[in-house]
Amino acid sequence: MEDQALQAAFEIKTACDEISRRLLRWHWEQKPGAHTLDALLRQIQRRQKESPEYYDRMPDLAAKTSWQQLDTTLCMRVLLDPEKDAARPLDLLGNTARPGAARHACNAVRTARNQAAHAADATDAAHAAILFNEAVEALEEGYAGSAFREAELAQYYREAEGFLELCGANRTQTSARQTTAGKKTGTKAAASRSKKSGGKTGSRAPAKTAGARSASSRSRKQAPKAAGSRTILVVLLVVLVLGLLVRGITMGWT
Repeated sequence: MEDQALQAAFEIKTACDEISRRLLRWHWEQKPGAHTLDALLRQIQRRQKESPEYYDRMPDLAAKTSWQQLDTTLCMRVLLDPEKDAARPLDLLGNTARPGAARHACNAVRTARNQAAHAADATDAAHAAILFNEAVEALEEGYAGSAFREAELAQYYREAEGFLELCGANRTQTSARQTTAGKKTGTKAAASRSKKSGGKTGSRAPAKTAGARSASSRSRKQAPKAAGSRTILVVLLVVLVLGLLVRGITMGWT
């Protein structure tokens, strides 16, 4: 089980790298000016000189010859760059329709990737799976219809559900953080299903999260209480009717 979970963590890391490259490339190609990888590398080198602390411990850029070689660490360093000391600020996220949602999505992807990259056991992997599920939801909020098409997001949702299953995240309470994340995920996923269904078939089915299970448990606990209340009400009505009958009979005798 643990080997399976750690393999899922590795795949989560790989998926986050893929998403990060997609985001950086999309933002890079939306801006004015050159859109090549070489232009991006020159921009990073310029920013390294302007902000050496922010771009500390960066990989050797000379070895980067394709977009596929860029990982989440490098991509998010560029996307989340505040550029306060830049001679020519780009503000890639700020130049989008929803900069707040875009920043949230980038941070969510980075967090999931870091958790997956440092996963040492099944519990760590389960946490990474939950964070990846949250990251996909954040991507939907920030990039649906722009950097990602609905079909692509649906595929990532399916992957997220698979990771949750492989890591046992639907059955194991790994931490208080997991429970909170599950409740948030269940609520957002339900709203997304309601909004997107529209009679279409083949839409994604979000993972059954801790929040969904909790709600289901509450419903089961409340059901007996409701049944008991109905039984008491029926008994009271019967007593009332019998009392009225007895009263009527008594009055008839007198």
